[in-house]
Amino acid sequence: MRSRSGHPPGGCCGRLLLFVLLPAAVIRPGRALQNVTSQLFGAQAFGTLAAFGDFNSDKQTDLFVLRGDSELNIFLADQKEPYFKPKVKIQLANVVITSVVPGDYDGDSQMDVLLTTRPQKQPSADLSVLIFWGNNQTLDANRKFVLNKTFHDEPLIMDFNADLVPDIFGSTNESNRPEILIGRNLTWHPALDTKHKMYKPHSHAFIDLNNDLTADLFLTTLSASSQIQFEVWVNKDGNFSEPAHTKMKPEDVVVVGQSAFTDFDGDGQTEHLLPACADKECQKSVIYLSKTGRGQSDQWFPVLQDFTNKGVHWGFVPYNSDSAEFSVPITLHIGDYNMDGYPDALAILRNTSGSNEQAFLLQNVECNNASCEGARRMFKVYWELSDLNQIKDAVVATFFDIYEDGILDIIVLSKDHSKRELAIHALKNNFEADAYFVKVIVLSGLCSSACPHKTSPFGVNQPGPYIMYTTVDANGYSKNGSAGQLSQSAHFALQLPYNVLGLGRSANFLDHLFVGIPRPLDEKSPRTQEWTAIIPNSQLIVIPYPPNLPRSWSAKLYLTPSNIVLLTAIALIGVCVFILAIIGILHWQEKKADDREKRQEAHRFHFDAM
Repeated sequence: MRSRSGHPPGGCCGRLLLFVLLPAAVIRPGRALQNVTSQLFGAQAFGTLAAFGDFNSDKQTDLFVLRGDSELNIFLADQKEPYFKPKVKIQLANVVITSVVPGDYDGDSQMDVLLTTRPQKQPSADLSVLIFWGNNQTLDANRKFVLNKTFHDEPLIMDFNADLVPDIFGSTNESNRPEILIGRNLTWHPALDTKHKMYKPHSHAFIDLNNDLTADLFLTTLSASSQIQFEVWVNKDGNFSEPAHTKMKPEDVVVVGQSAFTDFDGDGQTEHLLPACADKECQKSVIYLSKTGRGQSDQWFPVLQDFTNKGVHWGFVPYNSDSAEFSVPITLHIGDYNMDGYPDALAILRNTSGSNEQAFLLQNVECNNASCEGARRMFKVYWELSDLNQIKDAVVATFFDIYEDGILDIIVLSKDHSKRELAIHALKNNFEADAYFVKVIVLSGLCSSACPHKTSPFGVNQPGPYIMYTTVDANGYSKNGSAGQLSQSAHFALQLPYNVLGLGRSANFLDHLFVGIPRPLDEKSPRTQEWTAIIPNSQLIVIPYPPNLPRSWSAKLYLTPSNIVLLTAIALIGVCVFILAIIGILHWQEKKADDREKRQEAHRFHFDAM
């Protein structure tokens, strides 16, 4: 773990949290971001960031970066500058790598790497899938598994049969309906009896949508009239049940982006966000919200419509799958930038003339117009974030906890016209306020301490867990929050293998923190566990082992020191010094009084003796 100053931390973690009364800070983005690219990457700040994961099981998140058409580099986190160094490389031939999804696909508690590839100069070709097996914190280029079917689109990585080993879901060249490749034994099975064709590029998700802490399956499909629609296959007793009806896209939408899922209004339940455009060129862009799992599930509320800044109109960048240049679907990358308990987003926007594409922070604020009243919250584009605005020709922007301290920083990829590669920019979040967080990562639960090959259980990316907390805010009101872990994996979803949940200015302990994992077929009771009195500004590592006995699950708590703790220590030291000074002065005065009294007694005795 690195400190925000860039130096290794000097102290150890503990469980003691001290509280002082400090002036309440306004929770908003800081005055600026700080570019720390050279500290992180040195001269290696180029390539396409494709995924995150703890490849070598050292509890630090590593980066998976693509270079050229067919080279994968794994940048391992280090304690010395540059903090990310390319240590593992896989080189393929005559293909284009389109996505990277780390995970433990054979159940040996070691991270493997799944790659999807297509032939060169064939952007519309089906995708082949290869899995390179992890072995002692490295990859063997000669030891890989090649799937015997191809996919029409990038697959969704999910835990379909709830055995805690990731499975591969998608439409293949051999079936009109989606199939699933079950992890560990790597066998094909029919997935769902859906009557609809999968939309491409899809935004399928594996996340709890009905508030039972068990992951459901969200699909992006096409109706009989080729209209985009959304299906939710609810997990009932371990079985994905066919939806009673499908939800259509908003009527005025022409271009549909990637669906995103987050607890947008801080009520402990997941909402569906949809970035979209009302025209093909995205001159008119909008973000819609739909409440899932409730009676309002068919209603769409616009939560961002105003994309104008100083007379210049901005909008999303439409996806071009046939382009020779790097292009991704319209995507919102979600994260709580200012730790106020309401998730913000990063998006790529371009001005109406199309002359510039930039990354912008979309801040989650209270709704101030009638159109979003059903959502209670809305997005507001934060136009003035200097270091972010200086990056021109941006193509991807995402959140990442660079220093492993619970504060989400930003990584931006931009076009470098002097090279064939994208440039990587790392921006440290200088946000300073008395706000708190809890960082939660749920491991696979296949083992706890006695893992195969004496490996550590930390180096896996586990899709499907769901986290929810309840606490009391600074005003004494009940506050909830929730998030799913690794719910999406396709089209540069760039989701982190952990969740950082903002708590706002409430320094109270979390009253309850619930964790749920997928459950297998015909298992009636959900696999959930509850922890109480969780310290804020801490990282909780949950090991759901054994998975069928939630009461036996373990959790390791690590306290992350913050500036608040430092200020508290300074204040306490100052108080102690002040008290010691008063004690010293009083002691000195008392000593003087004693000396004076002794001289008077000695004088009186001398005259009496005469």
